[in-house]
Amino acid sequence: MIGKISKGSSGRGLTRYLFGPGKANEHRDQRVIATGVALWAEEGHTLSDREIADLGASLDAANDSYGRNPTGGHIWHVSLSLPPGDRPLTDDQWGEIANCVMSAMGFEREGLEPAAWVAVGHGTSAQGNQHLHIAASLVRLDGTRVEIWQDRKTLSLVCAELEHTYDLTVVEGRAGKGMPGLTRAELERTAREQLAEPPRIALARMVRKASVASETEAEFVRQLRGSGILVRPRFETGGTEAVIGYSVAMRPRAGDSPIWFGGGKLAKDLTLPSLRQFWELSPADRQAAVAEWTVATSISGKEAVVGGAGDWQRAVDVVSDAAEQLANVPVSDLAVWRGVARETAGVIATLSRRIEGNSPGPLAATADALARSAQSRPNDPVVSRSPRRGLGGVAAIVAQSGMTNESPMAWMMLLDQLGRTLRAMSAAHVARGEAEMATVLVECLEGELAALHDRFASRWVDRPVPDGRGVRALDGSQVMEALDSSAGLDGELDLDQEAGLDFER
Repeated sequence: MIGKISKGSSGRGLTRYLFGPGKANEHRDQRVIATGVALWAEEGHTLSDREIADLGASLDAANDSYGRNPTGGHIWHVSLSLPPGDRPLTDDQWGEIANCVMSAMGFEREGLEPAAWVAVGHGTSAQGNQHLHIAASLVRLDGTRVEIWQDRKTLSLVCAELEHTYDLTVVEGRAGKGMPGLTRAELERTAREQLAEPPRIALARMVRKASVASETEAEFVRQLRGSGILVRPRFETGGTEAVIGYSVAMRPRAGDSPIWFGGGKLAKDLTLPSLRQFWELSPADRQAAVAEWTVATSISGKEAVVGGAGDWQRAVDVVSDAAEQLANVPVSDLAVWRGVARETAGVIATLSRRIEGNSPGPLAATADALARSAQSRPNDPVVSRSPRRGLGGVAAIVAQSGMTNESPMAWMMLLDQLGRTLRAMSAAHVARGEAEMATVLVECLEGELAALHDRFASRWVDRPVPDGRGVRALDGSQVMEALDSSAGLDGELDLDQEAGLDFER
C-alpha cells in the first residue's frame, strides 16, 4: 500500500476534484466510503452537486471560523493505492483502513476535539490500482490545530501494519514482514510486457516448490534448474568452497539481460540459511551441494520419476494424517503452524506448476497466500525441521510421479485433504485473532478453488472410495483425454481452464 500526502487551501476545490471526472476521466463510481465524527455524509452513494458543495464547505468550516490558515494550507489530503493484482478490498474494509489511518494520524484523538474528514472511493483506476482518497481539515472544531509532524513517517508505519493485517502486497522497503514488496519498476514491467505476474512472484513460488520437494541442498539446486530458471551461487568472500547464498532469474528474452533476485528478496524464509534448516546436512551432503552449485548443468541425482498411482495414494494418506494431527496442535505453537503453512505452500505450488504450468491460476494464488501465512514475525520461535515423512515428501511425489488412468481419483482426493489442512490453518488464524489471514485462506477454498471446480464439474462422476466416503472424480478416459489435449510446455500439464476439485464441506 502506497500512501501519498499533499496539502492545500480549499476543501471545496478538493471535493469538486474528487467527485469530478479527474484529469483524464479516470474517476468512476465516486462515493463516500467513510467520514469522521465531525462530519457526516451518506456513504456508498454518488452525491448531488449540492451535497458535494456542502461536503467541501464542511471541510473548510473550522478554518473559515478561526482563520488559522496553517502553513501550506489547512486541507490535508492522502491517497492510498494498491498495486495492480492485489487482493480486492470491500468498501467496508476500505472504511476500516480510513478510520485506522485517521486515528493514527491524530485527527480523532481522545481528549481533543475532532477534525472533519471524509474518505472517497473511486474503485479501480485505468492501470488496475485500487485506491482511496482522504480529505481532512487540519483545524479542529475548537480552532486548535492537528499536529502532523512526521506525518509521512507515521503513514508509512501505518501502511506497513495494514499490509500485514489485510494480507496485501508489501511495498519495497517495509521491514520485518517477511514478504518483500514489489517496486514500481517491476509492476510497470509486468504491465508493459503483458506478463501473467511479476517475475519475482513466480520465482518465489518456484523456489518454495523446489525447497519443500527436496531433501538435500544438491537436490534443491537440481530442482531449480529443472524448473527452467537461472541459478547462481554466492560464495564466501575469497573462496569457492562455501556457498552462503544464491540468486535466481527468469530466462530473459533475446537481447535482454537476466534480472537476478537473491533469496532474501523473494521472502525471508527463502534465504539459504533459512532453507538449510529443513535439509540433510551431513558432510557428504554439503560436498555434493557445492559440486552441484558449481556445475553449469545439473549432475544426475536420485530424484527420477517416483512412480504411478500408488505414490499418489501414499501422498493422499500423508496429507490426511497431517490434517488429523493438526487438531491436536495448540494454536499458540507457531513453529508447527508456520512449518505446516510452508510445506503446504510448497505442495500446492508444485501442483500449480504441474497443472497450471506457466499460466498461474487458483492453485498459484493459494500457494502464495499460504506462503504469507508461513512468514514468521518478530520474536516468533524458529520453525523446526519437519519429520522426514512429512509434507515435503508429498511435494516430491507431486513433482515427480507420472499419471496413469488410476491417478486422477487419487489426485482429486489429494486436493480434498489439502483443503482440510487449509481449513485447520484458517481456524488457527481465527483463534490467534488473525481474522484477515483466515479470511484469505477461506476465500481460496470457497472462491477461486470452488470456481476451478465448477469449470470441471460437467466432466465429473460420483465414485466411492475405500473409506466409504463419496468423492467427485473424473471418468478415467475423460481425464486422460483432457490431460493429453492440455499438455503445456516441457510436458507439464496445463489445465488452467479444465481443472476442478471438491473439498469436504
